Amino acid sequence: MDDTSVPNPKPRFFRSNRGRKLVLWLSYFFFWGGAAAILPYIAVYFESINLTGRQIGQLTSIPFFVVMVSSVAFGFIADLSKRNKLLLRLCTAGLIIILFIYPNASSFRALVPVVLLYSIFHTPTNPILDETTLSVLDNPENYGKYRVGGSIGWGLMVLLSGFLIGNLGIGIRVIFYLNILYMVVFFFLISVIPTAEPRPDQAREEVSLKKLAQAVSRPGFLFLFLLIVIWGLGEATISNYLFLHIKHLGGSSVLMGTALAISLVGEVLTFSLASKIQAKLGPFRMILLAFVVLIAWLGMLSQVKNPNAIPLFQIFGGAGFALMHSGSVAYVNKRAPKGLGTTAQALRGGIYAGLGNGVGTLIGGALYEFYGTLPLFRTMALIELAGLAAGILIFVWDRRRRSAVKQ
Repeated sequence: MDDTSVPNPKPRFFRSNRGRKLVLWLSYFFFWGGAAAILPYIAVYFESINLTGRQIGQLTSIPFFVVMVSSVAFGFIADLSKRNKLLLRLCTAGLIIILFIYPNASSFRALVPVVLLYSIFHTPTNPILDETTLSVLDNPENYGKYRVGGSIGWGLMVLLSGFLIGNLGIGIRVIFYLNILYMVVFFFLISVIPTAEPRPDQAREEVSLKKLAQAVSRPGFLFLFLLIVIWGLGEATISNYLFLHIKHLGGSSVLMGTALAISLVGEVLTFSLASKIQAKLGPFRMILLAFVVLIAWLGMLSQVKNPNAIPLFQIFGGAGFALMHSGSVAYVNKRAPKGLGTTAQALRGGIYAGLGNGVGTLIGGALYEFYGTLPLFRTMALIELAGLAAGILIFVWDRRRRSAVKQ
């Protein structure tokens, strides 16, 4: 049976099984490939225009706080209107316009509104795309097979960006033009992204924030959100300060790209195997395993002083992200209220990026400015260890609670 369904009319290829699957895969490839041109290098760009460590931390934290409002608002509008493609086009067009402005803003004050607008349009796109994908799959556990396109796109673009920064002759500003190119392709792909056919009961589904609030106030969601926040603290530390760590250890931009690209090996493998891992462990234990991987990654980074050694264990990073992302997406997908899947996924992403990555970026900026990256990574490793302990306690408590209910 085909995993997807596409409304007519469409070119024959895009109505075929292969065409529909390829479009989903390519949508993730170009969206995350475009993001890879700018997000990993943005702290290096800010430092290149003489911003301080604290200013870098403040600017890179803006997207993580905007996501709480922007992604949930766009997600709710998507659930209410059922116009996912229209919202995807709107967000993508906004990104393209802002990316043309971005390299012309060279001061902290000028960059604040630019970063803010970029964040408003960027943060809702992924949860809308995720829910669109989940809605057309016969088996949502196959989500990782399509999301892996984004991992491959990210890895290839990180390598390409690192090479072009050092060799093209226009410097680090090339990251904005690469992002624009990929967003233009993504914009045209949106028209052929498959969509689910309306279900008979869809018209009777209540779509309200009150319904969502009642669902997410249950212990299962609250505990998930707590773990996502803690995990996001450590992940933000690496994603925002790994390249600065490599730079100050004497590494090149090519080494930066290589290190991040290697982490994509673990991410690609884990996303590809996500359905099997989920079937064996379940979503919550996938999340706990993600903590173990992140702790090992932070611990290794806190000990390394030779930049050339960093790529050797970068595979941990990609595996941890894929475990956390697949596990949390599956957990929310199973428990989200009917008709509010996009909003629930957006809230999950907002909690992860907004509170987890946002707070982690601010803390990381201050620790980086005063102590450097090695103490920063050691501190975050201890925080993640505490998060893992909390997750194990939550898991044991939940099993005992479910056992008591059955009795």
